[in-house]
Amino acid sequence: MARTGMQTLIDTVRGYANAGATEWTVTTDSSITNYWDDIQIQNVLDRHKVEYIHADMTPVVSYSGGSPVYTQYRTDVPNIEGGTAVFKVEDVSGTVTPTSMDYARGIATFATDQAGKSLWWSGFAYDLNAAAADIWRVKASHAAEKVDWSTDGHNVKRSHQAKAFLDMAAFYQARSSSESIQTVKIVRDDI
Repeated sequence: MARTGMQTLIDTVRGYANAGATEWTVTTDSSITNYWDDIQIQNVLDRHKVEYIHADMTPVVSYSGGSPVYTQYRTDVPNIEGGTAVFKVEDVSGTVTPTSMDYARGIATFATDQAGKSLWWSGFAYDLNAAAADIWRVKASHAAEKVDWSTDGHNVKRSHQAKAFLDMAAFYQARSSSESIQTVKIVRDDI
């Protein structure tokens, strides 16, 4: 069973990779493994996770009666593993609990005005595109054993499937955050 808070991420990657829960089966002496169950997709996602510890949250200002109100904060990171076991928000006093959390977009919403105070978050975020690219490559390796054949005037080119899968892997790899330039905010703590 997949970890609590991973199901939305798993379902999204399953859609990106067109990965059915029982797409194919591998049998060994002691077990039967169906590809792609939730655990296998979670394992691929885990290869593409980044841990954030006390990362700054950005307050989002809105106005009520002409006065600024801060009830939303952004992590500036999408695709966060949900659930209080791995995700937390803190202020200088300790843990604070948002009223709601949009883990896909990284937006925390509070019932009361947080007055723009500093908040930090800790948790895991995932590169869904890189995970989908990995799955497409595995699917291509599985399809590589297929051969073309002809019979009674019909021509079936099953070998083209592996190339199509590799094309999909390249598409998702190009969309991956690991393929883009990233910036990191560095703060000196010695002054």
